[in-house]
Amino acid sequence: MPKKYLALDLGGTFIKYGLLSEDGVIQVQGKVPAPTSTEQDTLGGLEQIRDMVGDVYEGVAVSMPGRIDTTRGIAHTGGSYSWAKDWPAESRVSSVFGKPTTVANDGKCAAQAELWKGALADVDSGVVLVLGTAVGGGIVLNHKVWMGVSGGAGELSNLTTSYKSAIERGVGFKNLPVLWAYHVGAAGVTEQFARRKGLEHADGIMLFEAYDRFDEDARAVLEEFGRWLAVGILNVQAVLDVERYAIGGGISARPEVTQYASRAVKRLFVENPMPFSTPEIVTCRFGNEANLIGALGFHLSRG
Repeated sequence: MPKKYLALDLGGTFIKYGLLSEDGVIQVQGKVPAPTSTEQDTLGGLEQIRDMVGDVYEGVAVSMPGRIDTTRGIAHTGGSYSWAKDWPAESRVSSVFGKPTTVANDGKCAAQAELWKGALADVDSGVVLVLGTAVGGGIVLNHKVWMGVSGGAGELSNLTTSYKSAIERGVGFKNLPVLWAYHVGAAGVTEQFARRKGLEHADGIMLFEAYDRFDEDARAVLEEFGRWLAVGILNVQAVLDVERYAIGGGISARPEVTQYASRAVKRLFVENPMPFSTPEIVTCRFGNEANLIGALGFHLSRG
């Protein structure tokens, strides 16, 4: 009988779950509200999933936010799960399900999914950029997701866009415009559209509805987005010189996102010849399922 695995994606709003075959095909999936306030509440949410799914799987593969040491199974931070400080995630989750468990960072799970069966499967080096509230994703080198010495490699949200501003005002939430994520993350892009329109709030749906009406402000925002993305890619490329960048996240469902990014990258690299390659820009293959598939990829890679 083919083996099945339970994959979990611990998000800030929902915990998504799926029963996957050994080749990464999702057979059953669902979600429950994510209780993030305490460890006890979070484990209670996992117990709810355990009781719904039944004992039909060989192991548990977890994707979650934060700086995760996948080798040791420790969540040093937990993003929306702010209580997770050096949390022994692997052992705690395993105690709920009674199965071998693997835990990995959500952005790196997205990269693992694209490396295993998606947009990076045929290259040796690449980068996945997940454009959400900020910029998630991961780096692939020598056909393997690069973790870094502390598990923090690939946190490209933190690229600094102005050294002068960073020196004078610092970085992080106290100085958001200095972060690359502010200019290319979905939240920042829609905020810029709202500002142009004199609105208190805008979202991706509003932006692309305006774009489809040939709204000049919407098109200008996407042009600006492309330029910011291209400059960040140039900076990353100066260090890594990879073959391909795959763009994911909710707004990547619109092909225009990758198109604007690709055009801007080609223009920037042509106008400013560099001593490294011009990378290919593509769309990620997997959308909201990437973290589940990538979490299983990590689990299987441990043997």
